[in-house]
Amino acid sequence: MRDAHPPSLDAGPSPDSAAGRLEGRSTASYVLLLVPLVLLTEVVALELSLVYPALPLMAAEYRTPAIGWTLTVVSLVGVVAQPLLGKVADAIGKKRMIVLAAAAFAVGSLVCALAPSYPVLLLGRALQGTCMVIGPAAYGLIRDLFPPRIVPVAMGAITTGLGFSAVTGPLIGGLLVNAFGFRAVFWFCLAYVLVLTPVLAFTVPESGVRLRRRVDAIGGVLFGAGAAGLLLAVGQGGAWGWTSARTLTVLGCACALLVLFVLCELRRAEPLIDVRLLTGPALRWTLLAAFGGAFAIGGQAFVVPLLVQTPRLPGYGLGMGALGVALFLVPQGLVGAVCGPLGGVLARRRGPRTGLLVALTAFTVSAGSLAVLHAEPWQVLIAAVAQGIGFGFFFVSVSNLVVEAVPPTHTAVSTGMMGVASNLGNATGVTVLGAVLAQHILRAYPETGRIVHTESGFVLAHLLAAAAAGAALLVAALMRHGRTPATGGAGAPDGPSEQLIPASPSQPH
Repeated sequence: MRDAHPPSLDAGPSPDSAAGRLEGRSTASYVLLLVPLVLLTEVVALELSLVYPALPLMAAEYRTPAIGWTLTVVSLVGVVAQPLLGKVADAIGKKRMIVLAAAAFAVGSLVCALAPSYPVLLLGRALQGTCMVIGPAAYGLIRDLFPPRIVPVAMGAITTGLGFSAVTGPLIGGLLVNAFGFRAVFWFCLAYVLVLTPVLAFTVPESGVRLRRRVDAIGGVLFGAGAAGLLLAVGQGGAWGWTSARTLTVLGCACALLVLFVLCELRRAEPLIDVRLLTGPALRWTLLAAFGGAFAIGGQAFVVPLLVQTPRLPGYGLGMGALGVALFLVPQGLVGAVCGPLGGVLARRRGPRTGLLVALTAFTVSAGSLAVLHAEPWQVLIAAVAQGIGFGFFFVSVSNLVVEAVPPTHTAVSTGMMGVASNLGNATGVTVLGAVLAQHILRAYPETGRIVHTESGFVLAHLLAAAAAGAALLVAALMRHGRTPATGGAGAPDGPSEQLIPASPSQPH
């Protein structure tokens, strides 16, 4: 059995985790502090959801068939920024990092709005991608500032905002694109952060919690390049060919860099990510469950719109257009927005693991039901509502599980690792289910580029999404971590994530 009180991770003294915590305020004052945090965190979702309706016009403007890179480059930068800049946030202050990331996002939005060429547009999108660190930093700031009893619910509010923006983003983006062209999307992003960033800067105090150590730049480069390479190989493997020299080279280099990263971190006195923290049972199983849940989220988000827009055929296909897809996304997003705070309340009363079980069960039911019932709109609507329930409970539960597993000085970098696991799971889900559908084509229309997939392809894709969610559900069911009511991080260990209660060898912690 491991020592229940392992050595501290900090190289030097740091303030107590309660330093600067805002106790004794009214509920209204906490809400006023939370609102700018929630609204500014929305850029993480809006930078993707707003852009979806603009993709065809951007492809025509820049005469490129590779317009998907406007989304890929954001994910690549995000997978690097979340852990690396999360560690910087733990060191220099989480509010400061949020403001800096918002400033970089504003510059990127301006570059995109004025971009005369496709490479310049991609540069702007890369700058926008740095805002992915805002989520981990916001979670850390909530943990440091808010009373522990409020932390789980406040994190649920962040999830509510993300669910709401997932619904409103495509609608706002579509209106802007139709009225003013694709550049209006980026002008909107610029105005959004220019208004909200000063509000946050002047109303939200800085955290007093600091990680007293230097940032490991070498580790950051190794991990960033390795994680980005892995995401690139997974995301582009279908287009390049899974056995092509390009895919295998990128994948091999990514794995080599990640192995080298682990070896270097084990030898460093002040690592970027303490491997003991990352591989501790509480965080290890949480990240694995996050990967499986994100696989189902990303895969279903890719497959369901294709199913809805498939022409009516015997047994499947709804024959709807893009507006029809929105009709299913709206209730899904609204349900997710409601379930976010409920997930926070459930975490505070029953433990965050309970909310994760609800989320993964909902994902399994949603995908599993579509594998069997997919011929009528009401069947897809029921699955969409179940997916919304899962979305609302999933992110708040995983975030609270991470907060409960790590010391305050490692909140941002650890929630950044949660983002990496989610991004990889999402990309893997899209790639795997996309490859399945590519092998099940009923007919293609070269003149329009439209492809109609077979019913068996959709069934197999939904079954794989359900299997991924089911496997993650099994991990969460066996996990000992998160069974007690969430404390807002007050009960987290001072050192690396270790088991705090005995467990049988067959059960993950």
